[in-house]
Amino acid sequence: MDTAPALRAVGQMRPGDHLFHGYETDEEREAVLTAFLLDGLACGHRGLLLTPHQEPPDLAGRLRCQGHEIAGALADHRLRVSALPGTDSGPGGLGELVCREAESAVSDGLLGLRVVLDASPRPQARAAGGLRDAEKLLDPVLQVLPVLGLCQYDRRAFGPRELTELDSLHTGGAVADDVWQDELLRITRTFTPPGLAFSGEVDDSNLIAVARALRAETERAARRPERRHRTRLDLGELTFIDVCALRLLVFTALGLHALGGGMVLDGAAPQVRRVLHVTGWDRVPGLVMGRERGGA
Repeated sequence: MDTAPALRAVGQMRPGDHLFHGYETDEEREAVLTAFLLDGLACGHRGLLLTPHQEPPDLAGRLRCQGHEIAGALADHRLRVSALPGTDSGPGGLGELVCREAESAVSDGLLGLRVVLDASPRPQARAAGGLRDAEKLLDPVLQVLPVLGLCQYDRRAFGPRELTELDSLHTGGAVADDVWQDELLRITRTFTPPGLAFSGEVDDSNLIAVARALRAETERAARRPERRHRTRLDLGELTFIDVCALRLLVFTALGLHALGGGMVLDGAAPQVRRVLHVTGWDRVPGLVMGRERGGA
């Protein structure tokens, strides 16, 4: 029986991993790309972004928008941006390029290479068949050299059958790192719609972590002009949340309302909805009660 490739957070990747990341929003692409490259810098790896565009993207500007300064890493070549090999180089051109870059990184005293293949759309886009051939020849390189590969595909630019075929050429799928995880609580980012998902229990032992996650999400929401600073919290897998944490959600919603947006609470348990109703918190500006637990 066929099984779906395992999903792995980018922060858990190891040399030899060749992961597929199909994204549906630019925010999701940037979140995974940023985590992958910054983790590499912390681990002593060189980062290489391979893009289909002949003009290099402003990687420093893109990461600066998320609060990260990488000008120094670009200046000393710990991060590099390069165009994908053209079709005239044949499918093996990608593997040969990665092999050269990996050997160069090691000779420069770095511990390995992190490669991002950006398969975003472009005018005269590379055909999916050419990408499949290149991916097949890339995998052996990752198995013998200290290389981690992350291949990002825009789901809006490829058909379902193409994506399934491309996904099958990888050792697993990449997802964004957890925002927080302890023995009681897991917080993950969501992208369609944007927000946070909570699983487990929130009490005084992890309230500070929740506060930090909500503050960071508010900052991200403030950078989403197309979403009117709106964010969603998915509480569908939350088994307990104390009143202090609920108050924190309410104040976060008020802050988003002040920015012109708000917060949607999806999947809240019946007892949570009752507390919010009795206290009147479900009527504060900026807080919207979304679907009920178990609802569509």
